[in-house]
Amino acid sequence: MKLNNRIEKTGDGFPTIISGKYNARYHSGHGSLSESNHVFIDAGLRHYLASNAEVSRINLVEYGFGSGLNAWLTAMECTSGPEILYTTIEKHPITEPEAKAFIEAIPDEFTTEKDLALFRKIHNAEWGNFAEIHPHFQLRKLDQSFENYTLEDKPNLVYYDAFGPGTQAELWTEEIFSPLYDALTPGGIIVTYCVQGAFRRMLSKLGFDWKKLPGPPGKREMLRIVKP
Repeated sequence: MKLNNRIEKTGDGFPTIISGKYNARYHSGHGSLSESNHVFIDAGLRHYLASNAEVSRINLVEYGFGSGLNAWLTAMECTSGPEILYTTIEKHPITEPEAKAFIEAIPDEFTTEKDLALFRKIHNAEWGNFAEIHPHFQLRKLDQSFENYTLEDKPNLVYYDAFGPGTQAELWTEEIFSPLYDALTPGGIIVTYCVQGAFRRMLSKLGFDWKKLPGPPGKREMLRIVKP
């Protein structure tokens, strides 16, 4: 079966997907695994956990399920501690053959068969309802656009992993981030790789605080955004 998207190795040896629709990479060409770990796990999840050690549950929303890499890394990170309720939104889900090809492209040195089985479980979970991936990680995948998503639960942590403003400018606007500001818990965090000036000015206008952090390999900076 011919795939609509292509699998490509990145600079750290881990695969990424090239979107057939947008002709854009799902991750940095300098390293998909290193980027996801740096931006979303280290600067997002681990930072939030370190600052909120007493919490028993985290509502986490991901904008852009993509290859499932961020969800997989989060599930592996959180095998103990608080329960993660992970909602991920994706308007253009990859196909089952594409997910299979992506997982098969992961070099052996990066993972174990047990971890790959967890990745397959994430991709095989039904869309629309929460599914238990393991006792500390509940996953809900939603097949819809960011613009039409209504935030039902107040998120504590958000991974904003859309294609960049140069590819999909409509995903970096007040229309999306204003309701996100309203829904986010006080002290809640958004992490993203995007540091575009117009985006930062919009965040300030809405009332967010933001801080530039060192970026992943190949990118000078990233953003951690906080609701005061």
